[in-house]
Amino acid sequence: MATHSAETARYLIHENVDTIMANAQALRTESAVSLAELLSAGFMANRTKLASASEMFALAGEQEVSDAALAHVADNTWEEAVQGHTDFDNWSDMFFAASQTYAPGWLLEDCLDD
Repeated sequence: MATHSAETARYLIHENVDTIMANAQALRTESAVSLAELLSAGFMANRTKLASASEMFALAGEQEVSDAALAHVADNTWEEAVQGHTDFDNWSDMFFAASQTYAPGWLLEDCLDD
């Protein structure tokens, strides 16, 4: 996402309020956001020592990035992966940060030209 001045950001929000509201409604009614979406390449690059969520799941012995795969991983194994390969103390903190990173991008989808 491009960096914008506060004035430009206000203008973009004002000009795209209908799109932002539609995106907010979609996010609110979306049944679930997948772990693959939350643990995006950008998030993983910025907050971990790993290239992707797939790499993190592979460390825990799983082939895919999904809730089902995560359910197969022992809690201590997953926490060790988080602590050893990210800048988070635990999975709860990592999940919360990923969610906080994901939501604004969703709201502004289709509003900004990169």
